[in-house]
Amino acid sequence: MNQIKPSLDFFEPNQRLTVKKSFDKSKINRILVQGIDQLGGLMMSTPFFRELRLAFPDAYIVNLVGPLTYEVMQNCPHIDEVWLFDKKQSFAIAKKIRAFQFDLTFLPSGTFRTALIAFLGRVKHRIGYDSDGTKNLLTIQLHLEFHSRYRPENIFDLLRAIGISPHGVYQREAWVSKENREYAKVWKERAHCKNNKLLGFNPFSTDPKRRWKDEHWKNFLIGLKSYQVEPVMLVAPNEVEKGKKLIAEWRLDGLAVEGHSVVNTLAMLEFFDYVVGVDSGFVHMALAVNKPHVIAFFNVLPPKSTFPIDNKNHKALIAENVLCAPCYLYKFKDVCPNKIVCMKELQPEMVLEVINQFEEATL
Repeated sequence: MNQIKPSLDFFEPNQRLTVKKSFDKSKINRILVQGIDQLGGLMMSTPFFRELRLAFPDAYIVNLVGPLTYEVMQNCPHIDEVWLFDKKQSFAIAKKIRAFQFDLTFLPSGTFRTALIAFLGRVKHRIGYDSDGTKNLLTIQLHLEFHSRYRPENIFDLLRAIGISPHGVYQREAWVSKENREYAKVWKERAHCKNNKLLGFNPFSTDPKRRWKDEHWKNFLIGLKSYQVEPVMLVAPNEVEKGKKLIAEWRLDGLAVEGHSVVNTLAMLEFFDYVVGVDSGFVHMALAVNKPHVIAFFNVLPPKSTFPIDNKNHKALIAENVLCAPCYLYKFKDVCPNKIVCMKELQPEMVLEVINQFEEATL
C-alpha cells in the first residue's frame, strides 16, 4: 500500500497534523467535499476545487453545500455533482452519503455537524480541522492556523496532508454560466450605456463591526463626481429597499441601487472598473473576477488573511494608526470596546486617492 505522507509544503506538520488512518490515494474513486457555505470563503477557496480535480482526475467528486453558495457551485467545472445541504435533513443526508459509498471526504467547513454527518455516512477517510469537538470524528485532523497566514492556505493544507502539493492559491476562479454572461451583457447594454467607467459598491455587512460609516460613503460618492466614474450600488435582492433608503438620506438622486442573484452579479462584475467594499463576499467575488480594481476596508482581520496584498491592481486599507486594528473580533457576537474608531479613521479621501492613482496609471 502507498501510505500517505504530508507534502513538503505542509505548514508545521508536527504541530498541526495527526494522521490516525492512512490510505492509498490510487484507490480513491468517490470524493465528497462538505462546504464551503459562506460566499466570501468560497470565492477565496475556488483554487481548492481546481487542485482537487488535478489530483484526482478520474474520481467522481460531489460537493455538499448550503443554499448561499449552491448556485455558484452548480457552475463549478471541477466537480461532477452538487448536493444542497439542509441542516434539518442531516440524518437523511447521512443516509444518502452512506448509500453512495464515498471513499474520502474533505470538511473545510470545520463544523461538528458536517463531521458527524460524514461519520454517520460511513465515509472511510475523513479529513478536517480539529475544531468544535470534531477531532474524534476525523481520520486525519489538522489544527486550524487562522491568523498568521492567508486563509485559503488552510484549505490547501487539507490536500497537503495527503501528499498533494497544490499550486496557485491566489489564482481565484469565477464560475458563471453562458446564461449568466448573457444576462450581464443585456444589463450593461440596457442600464449603463454611458462611456463612464463603472464602480460597484456595497455599503452593507452582516457584521456591524466591519461596516464603513454611512457618512463616509456619502462623502466618497460626492467626491467621486469629479471623476468619470459612475457608481452603482450592488446589493442582495433583499437589501435593495435599504439601499434606496440610504440614497434618499444622502440626497444622491439618480444613483442606481440594484439587486441581482449571486451568479448574475458575478458575471456583471466583468464590466466594472472598480469595486469598493468591506472584507466581504461581494469584495471576494470581485477579486475572483479579477477585472475591476478592488479597494477593500479591513479592521477585524489583517489584510494578509484574505486579500492578495501583493497584487498591485488592488488595494487593502486598514487604519494603521489605530493600535487595536486588527482586533480579531471576527465572531458576529463579539463587541468592539472602542466604538469602531478604526472604520471612522478610514476617510473617504483615502479611497479617492487610491482611485486617482489607478486612473493616473492608465494615462
